[in-house]
Amino acid sequence: MKRLNLWQGILLSTAIVTSFYPIAPSSASLQTNVKLIAQSLGGIVREIPLSEIPSPAITAAKTVTDAQFTKARNEIQRDGSSRYILRGKNQQGFVVEVQVSAIGTITQVDEQIDPSGVPELSLKVFKKWVPNSQLISTWKSTRLGETLYQFVIEDHWLEISPQGDKVIIYRQKVKYQ
Repeated sequence: MKRLNLWQGILLSTAIVTSFYPIAPSSASLQTNVKLIAQSLGGIVREIPLSEIPSPAITAAKTVTDAQFTKARNEIQRDGSSRYILRGKNQQGFVVEVQVSAIGTITQVDEQIDPSGVPELSLKVFKKWVPNSQLISTWKSTRLGETLYQFVIEDHWLEISPQGDKVIIYRQKVKYQ
């Protein structure tokens, strides 16, 4: 049997899922389509208006960050669950991004910070790993009790623990403004 490449698999999965539904599906069947595709592909993210964010989610995000949100995304994850990603600015003018469930459970808060707010050990580890890279921005990421510092450089970002004993390097797929 011939192996399919990634894009052929995506197109085939989409064709199979959509072939079972009418051309103009109802909202319920559209949500089912999105969940099936998300389960096949590993998640779907789409931009949505702030008005579509459930009240408990937006209230929780504002309470935690005291930010004014201007952008929102909805992500349907592999397991079919949904989370909201809100982006805006806090009172100091720094960018804030919050991941929250529909019922208001905060799972992650990323706050842009001044580099002077990064622990010295994290900063030393960053400079050791990428000594000649231009730092674009620094972030404090809090998720379920763990804090990491993020260093954004061209095409990548690094997450480093305050103690410097954990380093994760990511390649940026999407650049947000």
